[in-house]
Amino acid sequence: MQKLILPFVLFCCLSAAAIAVAKNGKEKQKLQPQGTFDVELCSLGNGRWDAIRYNLVTGESAQMQEGAWVKLEAPSNLEDRTGAYRVKMTQTTQGRCAAILFDEDDGQSWHLNNGRWLPIAGP
Repeated sequence: MQKLILPFVLFCCLSAAAIAVAKNGKEKQKLQPQGTFDVELCSLGNGRWDAIRYNLVTGESAQMQEGAWVKLEAPSNLEDRTGAYRVKMTQTTQGRCAAILFDEDDGQSWHLNNGRWLPIAGP
């Protein structure tokens, strides 16, 4: 009987320890703060790159120009609006990138043209 009890007690102790470690790991993940800003980068070739920093909630954004963030002009339909914004960038030709800002909540989107976000028409 004693031979059966000892392995059972050992199994219970190991199980309790494993559950405690797993639970502690999940609590640490929950405590990590979520950022409000993100950055999207695009390679221009020859070691050059372009970058846009943007606010995930308001869509406010700035483009890297000569080592400084320069605010991008927002259209009137983007002002005083909150959502879940994302920026996507891709190289179009050597030395040029295209950028799109979109709201994940409703799909509304804008494309970057000469430092201004212009609305993209459609559903």
